[in-house]
Amino acid sequence: MPNDQAVPSSLHDYLAAGRSGISERLRRIAASRMETLAAVHGDGRRLMERILDFSLRGKLIRGSLVCMGHDLFRPAAAGAVREALWDAAAAMELVQSGLLVHDDIMDQDGVRRGAPTIHSLYGREAAAEGALDPAHVGEALGLCAGDACFFLAFEVLSRCQAPAAVRARILERVAGVLTAVSLAQMQDVRWGAEDREVPEGEVLSMYRWKTARYSFSVPLACGALLAEAPEAQVAALEEIGEHVGIAFQLRDDELGLFGDESEIGKPVGSDIREGKKTVLRARLLAAAPPGERERLRRLFGGDPGPGDIAHVRDLAESLGVRKAVEDLAAARLSLARQRIDCLSGLQPGMAPMLSDLADFMCRRNA
Repeated sequence: MPNDQAVPSSLHDYLAAGRSGISERLRRIAASRMETLAAVHGDGRRLMERILDFSLRGKLIRGSLVCMGHDLFRPAAAGAVREALWDAAAAMELVQSGLLVHDDIMDQDGVRRGAPTIHSLYGREAAAEGALDPAHVGEALGLCAGDACFFLAFEVLSRCQAPAAVRARILERVAGVLTAVSLAQMQDVRWGAEDREVPEGEVLSMYRWKTARYSFSVPLACGALLAEAPEAQVAALEEIGEHVGIAFQLRDDELGLFGDESEIGKPVGSDIREGKKTVLRARLLAAAPPGERERLRRLFGGDPGPGDIAHVRDLAESLGVRKAVEDLAAARLSLARQRIDCLSGLQPGMAPMLSDLADFMCRRNA
């Protein structure tokens, strides 16, 4: 995890243990499916190897949130409950991988997590094999790889060692949030192809459904369900997750313009090139003088060079837009902390850890 020195030691140790356990479970899942998939097609083994490598290069935060959602209400689990937690945590990471693989195709990104994207790898192989349209082949195979991540996640969840009623509630939540993510992603893609500017409230609503609920709300809720926490507490965790997730996305927008490419694992300025309708963009266009506004409109969705991106950065700083977005994220984080303080029946020391995690995720460097 980047910027580890900024993480409180207790949280650092907790997340390190989570990453270790989730990584081990992902490896076990991949190993159990390689031969079966290889029997379906010769590419089955390579598919699982590629999915595993891609997943392990992530920070595994969503899986760790599943564990935290449980540990907030029950002591660290052992036996069948811990096995179910590892399965649910690994499944959430597979969901994350599938969404990112598809997202990279839609955004036409060639780099993710500091390495070539899945579809670009398939495209390179197709070119080496003499395919007539290797880029299209790569995208098509990437879509299939992303789908495999989703279906594998549901297979893992359907077999996890949890009571049938709990397992059904988890499956329902994960399926529901993925449907919502798909619709929000469609909205995001349409906005990128439209000339009109999108009101900030609509952008924040899209953040809620595209990022916040699947990244934070549902992983926390799945863990709490495995702890058999009361429904009111599960709902409260989902609300906390929404606030944290929106702050997380606001920080992501900021890093997309101001981050270090070697740390964020993708090109700086990609949101500008893709014409993304972000809160940062909305605030920047609202604050810019008329002449600058016209230049910005040409740059968004165009082919800006390094100098253009530097100019946008300078404007965001000088017009106070970067600070305004940071303040908006801080306000969301404050709401999350207030809700955390209202949670009852928690295990000792877990509320501060959840608060520390929320703070770190919204102030991260990558």
